[in-house]
Amino acid sequence: MPTIFDAHTFALTAHAGQLDKGGEPCMRHLERVANAAQARAGHARLIDGLEIDPMRVMQAALLHDVLEDTPRTAADLRAAGFEADIVETVTLLTKPVSRTAYSERISALIAAGNLAALLIKMSDTEDNLCPTRIPPNAAFLRERYATAFERLKAAAAASGYTGR
Repeated sequence: MPTIFDAHTFALTAHAGQLDKGGEPCMRHLERVANAAQARAGHARLIDGLEIDPMRVMQAALLHDVLEDTPRTAADLRAAGFEADIVETVTLLTKPVSRTAYSERISALIAAGNLAALLIKMSDTEDNLCPTRIPPNAAFLRERYATAFERLKAAAAASGYTGR
């Protein structure tokens, strides 16, 4: 069974040379999201008593952009040994091929009811709200991410999550 190290290595290799919205290596974003998602999942498990494995959430978080931003596929994740629940979570977090409004993608993610995906998307959205990742003239992005974060937080709360 792959470890967090394996997920990190897979993502690092897949995203080699890619820069994020702030001009930093893509891995930094993935690491921030993974750490935040792991902390949220730890809260969900230890404080809220929910059935969630923080280490598996961290693996999925490290891989959350790999299907969307690299040539890698779900089959590649399975071939690398990642468990079905991790591949499912990554797939849920991947932008669909057909053009879909961001708010609709958030609605679909919420409707899926996958707590791991919700916590990862909360962490991803929170990281995207960082001022270094949003151009100064893109207030619409700030509003889009802030609205999405509140919707995701409410959906996670409906699943029993009490964290921030």
